Amino acid sequence: MLDAVLDEVVAALKAAGVSAFRAFPEAAETGGVSVGVESYAVNGAGLGDYLGTRAASGGAGEKELYGKRLALTLGFEVIVPFGGSGGAAGCDRAADKLRDALAALPEGLHALEMDCGEVSADEVLGAYRCRCAAKCLAFLVAETDGGEPEFADFKLKGTVNNGNQ
Repeated sequence: MLDAVLDEVVAALKAAGVSAFRAFPEAAETGGVSVGVESYAVNGAGLGDYLGTRAASGGAGEKELYGKRLALTLGFEVIVPFGGSGGAAGCDRAADKLRDALAALPEGLHALEMDCGEVSADEVLGAYRCRCAAKCLAFLVAETDGGEPEFADFKLKGTVNNGNQ
């Protein structure tokens, strides 16, 4: 479930012009923003997570809908190589661009606040680094034909699917 959410965060950041990736880069030659999860909590929506029913596709009856609320803190590592993008100030600008790009997250995933630490020079990596964290809230929906709902196949408030249609 978290992998699918992170993939969508990376895709949204890339669409907003941020060089984002899931894995920390092996070299800091290009720079960018590494995306991960610092912490999360999954909470029920109440009433056994039951939201109601909706018509299944193709008129094949009804699907039951269940919901969960996901509170998570996304962790970002902003990396700017020593030789380019304006040095330490470039790292601050990249963090500002990241903050602006969080407005482009998919429907159902909301960034509530973002904090950034100080820019530091990493001599081993050959880059400036800045750690940022964004507290977010996501609303997950699962469908079932009457069996036990599994949030392994979820949609992020009806817009993002984990690939299992």
